[in-house]
Amino acid sequence: MSESKQPPVEAAMTTVSGVQFTPYDPNPGDVRLEDIAHGLGNLCRASGQAQFFYSVGLHSIYVSQDLAARGESRRRQLMGLLHDAQEAYISDLISPVKAHLEEYKRLEAGVEAVVWEAFDLQPTAEDLAAVKNSDRRLCRHELGVVLPDAPEGQPNTDVAYDLWAGHNRDVASWFVRRAEQLVAATNATLPQ
Repeated sequence: MSESKQPPVEAAMTTVSGVQFTPYDPNPGDVRLEDIAHGLGNLCRASGQAQFFYSVGLHSIYVSQDLAARGESRRRQLMGLLHDAQEAYISDLISPVKAHLEEYKRLEAGVEAVVWEAFDLQPTAEDLAAVKNSDRRLCRHELGVVLPDAPEGQPNTDVAYDLWAGHNRDVASWFVRRAEQLVAATNATLPQ
C-alpha cells in the first residue's frame, strides 16, 4: 500500500504483537499467528452468555481436532483451526445479529480472505463444507454444555471434547503449537 493510501490511524487497531491492522483495508502482511491465537483465546463464545468462559480459540482447536478424528487432511485441519481467525480482528457476532448486517459480512469476508492469503491457503468449496460440517457438530454440542437451556443445543456423546477441562488450558499457546504443526505438515506458510 502506498503512503498516499494509508488509512487514518483511527481506522486501524493495534494488535498484541504491535501491528497496526486495518480491518477495512486488510493486508496479508499484517496477519500474525500470535495475534490470531491471542485474540481468539480471549474472545468468549455465545456473546459471553456461557456458564463458563469458553473461547473462540478453544472452539477452533476442537473443530480442527474433529476434522482430524473424521480423517480429514492436515490442510483441512488447519483451515478448521483458522475458520474463525477473522474474529481475532473484528470480534464475534452471534448468528441472529450477523444475519442482518450486510456490511459486517462484507468486512468479515475481506478479513477472512486476507487470513487465507497470509497462510497461503485457498480453500475450495469442498474444504469449506467439511470445515462447516465439523463447526456445526461442535456448535450444537457446545451449546448443550455451555448453555444447557438453549433449544438448539444438544450435548453429543459422539463429540469427545471436555469443554470444562479445556477452558483451563493456555489456549493461545495450544492454538499456536497446533497451527505450527499443521503448517509444517502441509504446503501452507506461517505469516511473518
